[in-house]
Amino acid sequence: MRGLYCAVGFVLALTMSAMPASAGDLTCLIQPYQTITMTSPVAGVLESITVDRGDVVKEGQVLATLDTSVERATGAVAHAHAELSNRRLADLELNRTTAEIALRTMKSPINGVVVERYMHPGEFPKQERILKLAQIDPLRVEVYAPVGLLGKVTVGMSAMVKPEEPIKGEFPAKVTVVDKVVDAASGTFGVRLELPNPDFKLPAGLKCTVRFNK
Repeated sequence: MRGLYCAVGFVLALTMSAMPASAGDLTCLIQPYQTITMTSPVAGVLESITVDRGDVVKEGQVLATLDTSVERATGAVAHAHAELSNRRLADLELNRTTAEIALRTMKSPINGVVVERYMHPGEFPKQERILKLAQIDPLRVEVYAPVGLLGKVTVGMSAMVKPEEPIKGEFPAKVTVVDKVVDAASGTFGVRLELPNPDFKLPAGLKCTVRFNK
């Protein structure tokens, strides 16, 4: 990992050194705020997947379910026992069955988009990937800044991010992380910014330039 960090930092350093000194812009990369690979905590036949690649999802939205026919039948029996006998054990069995059904219902933990769909109804996942999600509001902007800016770029500082073509315009962002370790090989340190993207106008994965506000 350190070798990769050095290589990326070195390339970015070369790119920045080729820019006019008066430009004040640094090369950056726009990334999802986080990516999540969804799996099932229990085994079972995949009954349904309600989304596909590119779909927008909301937190709490049901994305996939495993077959729950056995659990539903068990729950019906437990419910009947509870009504007839009002026994505590029947109530506990009903609660257990309800929890098992919940484990077989996969809900989105974020507001975001579906990046990839790996499986289809009828398949039998055993902790394999089912869906990959990405949160793109806000976005993360990763920058490797030259060591000369150490101490000048601070958490909370505002900046303007300009994505590559064909996206037009500049967008405000704020510094959230400043690395406290400098990479000696490239003479750079990492900076992360948070870029609001409420309407999902900006896709992740774009190259960009960033200019820190003084």
